Amino acid sequence: MYNYVLFDLDGTLTDSKEGIIKSVAYALEKMGETTAGRLDQHTVIGPPMMTTFTQVYGFSEAKARHLYSLFQERYGTVGRFENKPFPGILDLLQALRDHGVASYVATSKPTVHAQAICDKFGITPYVEAVCGSTLGGSETKADVMQAVLDRIGPDGVPSSLMVGDRKYDVIGARETHVPVAIVGFGYGTEAERQAFPPDYFAPDVPALQQIILGDTNR
Repeated sequence: MYNYVLFDLDGTLTDSKEGIIKSVAYALEKMGETTAGRLDQHTVIGPPMMTTFTQVYGFSEAKARHLYSLFQERYGTVGRFENKPFPGILDLLQALRDHGVASYVATSKPTVHAQAICDKFGITPYVEAVCGSTLGGSETKADVMQAVLDRIGPDGVPSSLMVGDRKYDVIGARETHVPVAIVGFGYGTEAERQAFPPDYFAPDVPALQQIILGDTNR
């Protein structure tokens, strides 16, 4: 049984692709840029948006920041709430609390948005803290995870688990030296899981609960 669980948000606790993809499309169109080939969920959901805009889209820092400001126009008002918890997630969080497990949100999404989403969809009462990035920041998943682990303290780290859906969660877990479970209902692919193998794979929420509470083997 793990005593502390760090949950990714997008693709792990909530199905958020609609709001993110529509907001990226809005920003690209306002800049007069094409959306062709740029709106796949595997492209835009996972890393910080500035990383996507510079490293994936290949925009300059200045152009990426302008695109980011346009993205925020829609996402900060409408897009973040085009969202919903995956089926069974709130029941899982309740079960973990009943077993004395402390849950945290560790997301590359800006904290201001992550907190609003957790408040709106009933996640906040089940978590100890919501930790994310700064608006327009370049924090990695490892940076956010380390902030949570610092809250937990060194004695709790050996019994901590990261739960996510993308390679960024695996990379962050490796950099912070905690095990990681990847869920099959998020936005990752089988090819990505093969390239960045996790310690555990949970095809569904019941399997994830078994992993966290210690009812299954690696």
